[in-house]
Amino acid sequence: MTAAGPYVRVAGRFRVNVAVLTGAGTMGNYNMHATVRVVVEDGVYEVPALTGNAFKHWHSVRAAEHYRALGGGGLNEYCAKGVGLRGKNLEGKNPDSECDAIQDFCNDIHGFLIPDKQLKRDSLVKFAFAVPVLSRAELERAQKFAVTHNRVDPFRREKAEQVNTPAKHEKTEMMVFKQEYSSARYGFSASLDLGLVLAPMYDNCSVNVERIEEERALRRRAAVLGLFDVLSSGVGTRAARALPAVDLEEVVVAVSKFPIPALVHGSYPNYVDKSLDVLSAFAKVYGKKLDQTASLCGQKSGSGEGVPCVASVVCYGVDCREGGGLEVKKVEKFHDLVEDVLSAVLQSK
Repeated sequence: MTAAGPYVRVAGRFRVNVAVLTGAGTMGNYNMHATVRVVVEDGVYEVPALTGNAFKHWHSVRAAEHYRALGGGGLNEYCAKGVGLRGKNLEGKNPDSECDAIQDFCNDIHGFLIPDKQLKRDSLVKFAFAVPVLSRAELERAQKFAVTHNRVDPFRREKAEQVNTPAKHEKTEMMVFKQEYSSARYGFSASLDLGLVLAPMYDNCSVNVERIEEERALRRRAAVLGLFDVLSSGVGTRAARALPAVDLEEVVVAVSKFPIPALVHGSYPNYVDKSLDVLSAFAKVYGKKLDQTASLCGQKSGSGEGVPCVASVVCYGVDCREGGGLEVKKVEKFHDLVEDVLSAVLQSK
Protein backbone atom coordinates (compact mmCIF):
# COMPACT_ATOMS: atom_id res chain seq x y z
CA MET A 1 0.00 0.00 0.00
CA THR A 2 1.31 3.45 -0.91
CA ALA A 3 0.89 6.55 1.23
CA ALA A 4 0.91 10.21 0.25
CA GLY A 5 -0.49 13.59 1.28
CA PRO A 6 -2.57 15.58 1.70
CA TYR A 7 -3.52 14.26 5.11
CA VAL A 8 -6.51 16.06 6.62
CA ARG A 9 -7.39 15.79 10.31
CA VAL A 10 -10.51 17.38 11.81
CA ALA A 11 -11.98 17.79 15.29
CA GLY A 12 -14.60 20.08 16.73
CA ARG A 13 -18.03 20.51 18.24
CA PHE A 14 -21.56 21.13 17.07
CA ARG A 15 -24.81 21.58 18.95
CA VAL A 16 -27.76 19.46 17.81
CA ASN A 17 -31.32 19.79 19.03
CA VAL A 18 -34.25 17.48 18.30
CA ALA A 19 -32.45 15.10 15.96
CA VAL A 20 -32.59 11.41 15.10
CA LEU A 21 -28.86 11.00 14.60
CA THR A 22 -28.89 7.22 14.32
CA GLY A 23 -31.71 4.70 14.25
CA ALA A 24 -30.77 1.75 16.46
CA GLY A 25 -33.81 -0.47 16.01
CA THR A 26 -37.53 -0.87 16.41
CA MET A 27 -39.65 -2.40 19.13
CA GLY A 28 -43.24 -2.55 17.96
CA ASN A 29 -44.19 1.00 17.07
CA TYR A 30 -41.27 2.49 19.02
CA ASN A 31 -38.17 3.55 17.03
CA MET A 32 -35.06 3.64 19.20
CA HIS A 33 -32.09 5.97 19.06
CA ALA A 34 -28.46 4.79 19.38
CA THR A 35 -26.82 5.23 22.79
CA VAL A 36 -23.31 4.57 24.13
CA ARG A 37 -21.67 4.54 27.55
CA VAL A 38 -18.88 7.01 28.28
CA VAL A 39 -16.63 7.38 31.31
CA VAL A 40 -16.07 10.80 32.87
CA GLU A 41 -14.15 11.27 36.11
CA ASP A 42 -15.63 8.65 38.44
CA GLY A 43 -18.96 8.21 36.65
CA VAL A 44 -20.41 6.27 33.72
CA TYR A 45 -23.07 7.92 31.56
CA GLU A 46 -25.36 6.48 28.91
CA VAL A 47 -25.78 9.11 26.23
CA PRO A 48 -27.21 9.44 22.70
CA ALA A 49 -24.57 9.16 19.98
CA LEU A 50 -23.94 9.47 16.27
CA THR A 51 -22.01 6.50 14.90
CA GLY A 52 -18.99 6.86 12.66
CA ASN A 53 -20.75 4.65 10.12
CA ALA A 54 -23.69 7.08 9.93
CA PHE A 55 -21.24 9.95 9.46
CA LYS A 56 -19.53 8.04 6.66
CA HIS A 57 -22.79 7.30 4.85
CA TRP A 58 -23.92 10.92 4.81
CA HIS A 59 -20.47 12.16 3.85
CA SER A 60 -20.54 9.78 0.88
CA VAL A 61 -23.95 11.10 -0.18
CA ARG A 62 -23.06 14.78 0.19
CA ALA A 63 -19.59 14.45 -1.34
CA ALA A 64 -21.04 12.65 -4.38
CA GLU A 65 -23.58 15.46 -4.82
CA HIS A 66 -20.81 18.08 -4.78
CA TYR A 67 -18.65 15.98 -7.10
CA ARG A 68 -21.43 15.78 -9.67
CA ALA A 69 -22.27 19.49 -9.27
CA LEU A 70 -18.61 20.35 -9.95
CA GLY A 71 -18.73 18.41 -13.21
CA GLY A 72 -17.50 15.00 -12.09
CA GLY A 73 -18.69 12.06 -14.16
CA GLY A 74 -17.16 9.07 -12.35
CA LEU A 75 -20.33 7.86 -10.62
CA ASN A 76 -22.06 4.53 -10.97
CA GLU A 77 -25.83 4.39 -10.50
CA TYR A 78 -25.60 3.51 -6.80
CA CYS A 79 -23.19 6.32 -5.94
CA ALA A 80 -25.26 8.82 -7.93
CA LYS A 81 -28.44 7.85 -6.06
CA GLY A 82 -26.90 7.90 -2.60
CA VAL A 83 -27.19 4.13 -2.13
CA GLY A 84 -24.45 2.76 0.09
CA LEU A 85 -23.67 -0.27 -2.10
CA ARG A 86 -19.94 -0.42 -2.74
CA GLY A 87 -17.96 -2.57 -5.13
CA LYS A 88 -19.64 -2.02 -8.51
CA ASN A 89 -17.78 -0.40 -11.38
CA LEU A 90 -19.11 2.43 -13.53
CA GLU A 91 -21.21 -0.05 -15.53
CA GLY A 92 -22.76 -1.47 -12.36
CA LYS A 93 -20.88 -4.77 -12.65
CA ASN A 94 -18.33 -6.48 -10.43
CA PRO A 95 -14.94 -4.90 -11.20
CA ASP A 96 -11.93 -6.85 -12.48
CA SER A 97 -9.44 -4.91 -10.36
CA GLU A 98 -9.15 -2.22 -7.72
CA CYS A 99 -8.31 0.28 -10.48
CA ASP A 100 -11.52 -0.63 -12.32
CA ALA A 101 -13.53 -0.16 -9.12
CA ILE A 102 -12.08 3.18 -8.02
CA GLN A 103 -13.05 4.91 -11.22
CA ASP A 104 -16.32 5.24 -9.30
CA PHE A 105 -16.11 8.14 -6.84
CA CYS A 106 -17.74 6.35 -3.89
CA ASN A 107 -15.57 3.24 -4.21
CA ASP A 108 -12.51 5.48 -4.41
CA ILE A 109 -13.26 7.67 -1.39
CA HIS A 110 -15.17 5.28 0.89
CA GLY A 111 -13.75 1.89 -0.06
CA PHE A 112 -15.35 -1.47 -0.79
CA LEU A 113 -15.06 -5.20 -0.21
CA ILE A 114 -15.87 -7.98 -2.71
CA PRO A 115 -15.13 -11.25 -0.84
CA ASP A 116 -15.79 -13.52 -3.84
CA LYS A 117 -13.07 -11.82 -5.88
CA GLN A 118 -10.76 -10.95 -2.97
CA LEU A 119 -10.95 -7.26 -3.84
CA LYS A 120 -10.74 -4.74 -1.04
CA ARG A 121 -10.09 -1.06 -0.46
CA ASP A 122 -10.09 0.74 2.89
CA SER A 123 -12.03 3.97 3.22
CA LEU A 124 -9.99 7.14 2.81
CA VAL A 125 -12.47 8.96 5.05
CA LYS A 126 -12.99 7.84 8.63
CA PHE A 127 -15.15 9.24 11.42
CA ALA A 128 -15.20 8.62 15.15
CA PHE A 129 -18.48 8.37 17.06
CA ALA A 130 -19.86 11.81 17.88
CA VAL A 131 -20.62 11.91 21.62
CA PRO A 132 -21.66 14.70 24.00
CA VAL A 133 -18.85 16.86 25.38
CA LEU A 134 -17.21 14.89 28.18
CA SER A 135 -17.90 17.07 31.17
CA ARG A 136 -20.33 16.28 33.97
CA ALA A 137 -22.44 19.36 33.25
CA GLU A 138 -22.73 18.66 29.51
CA LEU A 139 -23.50 14.96 29.99
CA GLU A 140 -26.23 15.70 32.49
CA ARG A 141 -27.81 18.11 30.00
CA ALA A 142 -27.76 15.59 27.12
CA GLN A 143 -31.29 14.44 26.39
CA LYS A 144 -32.99 11.51 24.71
CA PHE A 145 -36.76 11.60 24.40
CA ALA A 146 -39.63 10.27 22.30
CA VAL A 147 -42.06 12.18 20.08
CA THR A 148 -45.34 10.74 18.84
CA HIS A 149 -45.93 10.75 15.08
CA ASN A 150 -48.61 9.28 12.89
CA ARG A 151 -49.02 8.07 9.36
CA VAL A 152 -52.43 8.53 7.76
CA ASP A 153 -53.75 6.25 5.04
CA PRO A 154 -55.55 8.65 2.65
CA PHE A 155 -57.62 5.90 0.99
CA ARG A 156 -61.03 5.05 2.42
CA ARG A 157 -61.88 1.43 2.97
CA GLU A 158 -65.21 -0.22 3.66
CA LYS A 159 -65.44 -1.98 7.02
CA ALA A 160 -68.36 -3.79 8.62
CA GLU A 161 -69.25 -2.75 12.16
CA GLN A 162 -70.26 -6.29 12.95
CA VAL A 163 -69.53 -9.55 11.17
CA ASN A 164 -73.19 -10.40 10.59
CA THR A 165 -74.28 -6.88 9.69
CA PRO A 166 -74.49 -6.17 5.96
CA ALA A 167 -74.40 -2.40 6.46
CA LYS A 168 -70.92 -0.98 5.98
CA HIS A 169 -69.30 2.40 6.39
CA GLU A 170 -66.04 3.94 5.22
CA LYS A 171 -63.05 4.75 7.44
CA THR A 172 -59.51 6.00 6.99
CA GLU A 173 -56.66 4.35 8.87
CA MET A 174 -53.90 5.88 10.97
CA MET A 175 -50.72 4.38 12.40
CA VAL A 176 -49.36 6.01 15.55
CA PHE A 177 -45.69 5.48 16.43
CA LYS A 178 -43.07 6.99 18.70
CA GLN A 179 -39.67 8.16 17.51
CA GLU A 180 -36.74 8.88 19.82
CA TYR A 181 -34.86 12.16 19.37
CA SER A 182 -31.81 13.62 21.09
CA SER A 183 -30.39 17.02 21.99
CA ALA A 184 -26.81 17.66 23.09
CA ARG A 185 -23.54 19.43 22.38
CA TYR A 186 -21.45 16.90 20.51
CA GLY A 187 -17.73 16.49 19.90
CA PHE A 188 -16.47 14.80 16.72
CA SER A 189 -13.30 13.73 14.95
CA ALA A 190 -12.54 12.81 11.34
CA SER A 191 -9.59 11.71 9.23
CA LEU A 192 -9.21 12.07 5.44
CA ASP A 193 -6.24 10.55 3.58
CA LEU A 194 -6.78 12.35 0.29
CA GLY A 195 -3.35 11.57 -1.15
CA LEU A 196 -4.66 8.10 -2.06
CA VAL A 197 -7.44 9.41 -4.30
CA LEU A 198 -7.39 7.42 -7.56
CA ALA A 199 -4.35 5.48 -6.34
CA PRO A 200 -4.56 1.69 -5.88
CA MET A 201 -3.84 0.66 -2.31
CA TYR A 202 -3.38 -3.10 -2.73
CA ASP A 203 -3.68 -4.00 -6.41
CA ASN A 204 -0.81 -3.68 -8.90
CA CYS A 205 -2.75 -1.94 -11.65
CA SER A 206 -3.12 1.36 -13.50
CA VAL A 207 -6.17 3.63 -13.31
CA ASN A 208 -7.65 4.41 -16.71
CA VAL A 209 -8.78 8.02 -16.19
CA GLU A 210 -8.16 10.92 -18.55
CA ARG A 211 -6.47 14.00 -17.09
CA ILE A 212 -5.97 12.09 -13.85
CA GLU A 213 -4.40 14.97 -11.88
CA GLU A 214 -7.37 17.21 -12.65
CA GLU A 215 -9.71 14.42 -11.63
CA ARG A 216 -7.82 13.89 -8.37
CA ALA A 217 -8.09 17.59 -7.53
CA LEU A 218 -11.81 17.52 -8.30
CA ARG A 219 -12.41 14.52 -6.04
CA ARG A 220 -10.40 16.03 -3.19
CA ARG A 221 -12.39 19.24 -3.47
CA ALA A 222 -15.67 17.30 -3.40
CA ALA A 223 -14.55 15.26 -0.37
CA VAL A 224 -13.75 18.44 1.59
CA LEU A 225 -17.01 20.11 0.56
CA GLY A 226 -18.91 17.00 1.58
CA LEU A 227 -17.26 17.13 4.99
CA PHE A 228 -18.23 20.74 5.64
CA ASP A 229 -21.72 20.11 4.27
CA VAL A 230 -22.19 17.31 6.82
CA LEU A 231 -20.79 19.35 9.71
CA SER A 232 -22.79 22.50 8.99
CA SER A 233 -26.15 21.04 7.97
CA GLY A 234 -26.22 17.93 10.15
CA VAL A 235 -26.77 14.26 9.52
CA GLY A 236 -29.32 11.78 10.75
CA THR A 237 -32.06 9.33 9.97
CA ARG A 238 -35.80 10.09 9.74
CA ALA A 239 -34.97 13.33 7.95
CA ALA A 240 -38.42 13.31 6.36
CA ARG A 241 -39.86 13.79 9.87
CA ALA A 242 -37.37 16.41 11.05
CA LEU A 243 -34.04 17.73 9.85
CA PRO A 244 -31.49 18.12 12.67
CA ALA A 245 -31.42 21.58 14.28
CA VAL A 246 -27.64 21.91 14.14
CA ASP A 247 -25.11 24.67 14.81
CA LEU A 248 -21.41 24.12 14.05
CA GLU A 249 -19.78 25.90 16.97
CA GLU A 250 -16.07 25.23 16.47
CA VAL A 251 -13.72 23.16 14.35
CA VAL A 252 -9.98 22.66 14.00
CA VAL A 253 -8.59 21.36 10.68
CA ALA A 254 -4.98 20.31 10.10
CA VAL A 255 -3.60 19.65 6.61
CA SER A 256 -0.15 18.25 5.85
CA LYS A 257 1.70 16.41 3.10
CA PHE A 258 3.30 14.30 5.86
CA PRO A 259 1.49 11.60 7.87
CA ILE A 260 0.02 13.24 10.98
CA PRO A 261 -2.08 11.62 13.72
CA ALA A 262 -5.76 12.20 14.28
CA LEU A 263 -6.61 15.24 16.38
CA VAL A 264 -7.84 14.73 19.93
CA HIS A 265 -11.58 14.06 19.83
CA GLY A 266 -13.68 17.20 20.14
CA SER A 267 -15.63 15.79 23.08
CA TYR A 268 -12.64 16.28 25.41
CA PRO A 269 -12.57 19.70 27.14
CA ASN A 270 -8.89 20.37 26.25
CA TYR A 271 -8.91 18.90 22.74
CA VAL A 272 -7.57 22.05 21.01
CA ASP A 273 -4.37 22.49 23.03
CA LYS A 274 -3.66 18.76 23.12
CA SER A 275 -4.19 18.44 19.36
CA LEU A 276 -1.75 21.28 18.64
CA ASP A 277 0.77 19.78 21.06
CA VAL A 278 0.60 16.43 19.24
CA LEU A 279 0.88 18.08 15.83
CA SER A 280 3.90 20.13 16.94
CA ALA A 281 5.71 16.98 18.02
CA PHE A 282 5.33 15.44 14.55
CA ALA A 283 6.04 18.75 12.82
CA LYS A 284 9.43 19.04 14.53
CA VAL A 285 10.41 15.60 13.25
CA TYR A 286 9.29 16.17 9.67
CA GLY A 287 10.56 19.76 9.64
CA LYS A 288 14.11 18.42 9.57
CA LYS A 289 13.39 16.80 6.21
CA LEU A 290 12.48 20.11 4.57
CA ASP A 291 15.12 22.10 2.74
CA GLN A 292 15.80 25.82 2.93
CA THR A 293 13.24 26.57 0.22
CA ALA A 294 10.36 25.38 2.41
CA SER A 295 7.87 27.99 3.58
CA LEU A 296 8.50 29.33 7.08
CA CYS A 297 5.92 29.63 9.82
CA GLY A 298 7.24 32.91 11.14
CA GLN A 299 7.99 31.50 14.57
CA LYS A 300 11.67 31.98 15.40
CA SER A 301 13.88 29.21 16.67
CA GLY A 302 16.77 29.71 19.09
CA SER A 303 19.13 30.54 16.24
CA GLY A 304 16.80 33.21 14.94
CA GLU A 305 15.91 31.31 11.79
CA GLY A 306 12.37 30.59 10.66
CA VAL A 307 10.82 27.22 11.42
CA PRO A 308 9.69 25.26 8.32
CA CYS A 309 5.94 24.76 8.10
CA VAL A 310 4.91 21.11 8.12
CA ALA A 311 1.16 21.49 8.63
CA SER A 312 -1.46 24.17 8.07
CA VAL A 313 -4.00 24.51 10.89
CA VAL A 314 -7.24 26.43 10.45
CA CYS A 315 -9.36 27.19 13.52
CA TYR A 316 -12.98 28.32 13.37
CA GLY A 317 -14.89 29.46 16.46
CA VAL A 318 -12.03 28.68 18.83
CA ASP A 319 -8.66 30.22 19.75
CA CYS A 320 -5.59 28.24 18.69
CA ARG A 321 -2.13 28.99 20.01
CA GLU A 322 0.94 28.94 17.79
CA GLY A 323 2.93 25.73 17.55
CA GLY A 324 6.35 24.78 16.27
CA GLY A 325 6.23 23.83 12.60
CA LEU A 326 2.54 24.77 12.36
CA GLU A 327 1.04 27.56 10.29
CA VAL A 328 -1.93 28.41 12.51
CA LYS A 329 -4.72 30.66 11.30
CA LYS A 330 -7.94 31.61 13.03
CA VAL A 331 -10.95 32.53 10.90
CA GLU A 332 -14.23 34.13 11.92
CA LYS A 333 -16.31 33.30 8.85
CA PHE A 334 -17.37 29.89 7.64
CA HIS A 335 -16.53 30.72 4.02
CA ASP A 336 -12.96 31.58 5.08
CA LEU A 337 -12.72 28.20 6.80
CA VAL A 338 -13.78 26.37 3.65
CA GLU A 339 -11.55 28.42 1.33
CA ASP A 340 -8.45 28.11 3.50
CA VAL A 341 -8.83 24.36 3.99
CA LEU A 342 -9.47 23.79 0.28
CA SER A 343 -6.40 25.86 -0.59
CA ALA A 344 -4.23 23.88 1.84
CA VAL A 345 -5.56 20.54 0.55
CA LEU A 346 -4.98 21.34 -3.11
CA GLN A 347 -1.45 22.61 -2.41
CA SER A 348 -0.34 19.81 -0.04
CA LYS A 349 0.68 16.99 -2.31
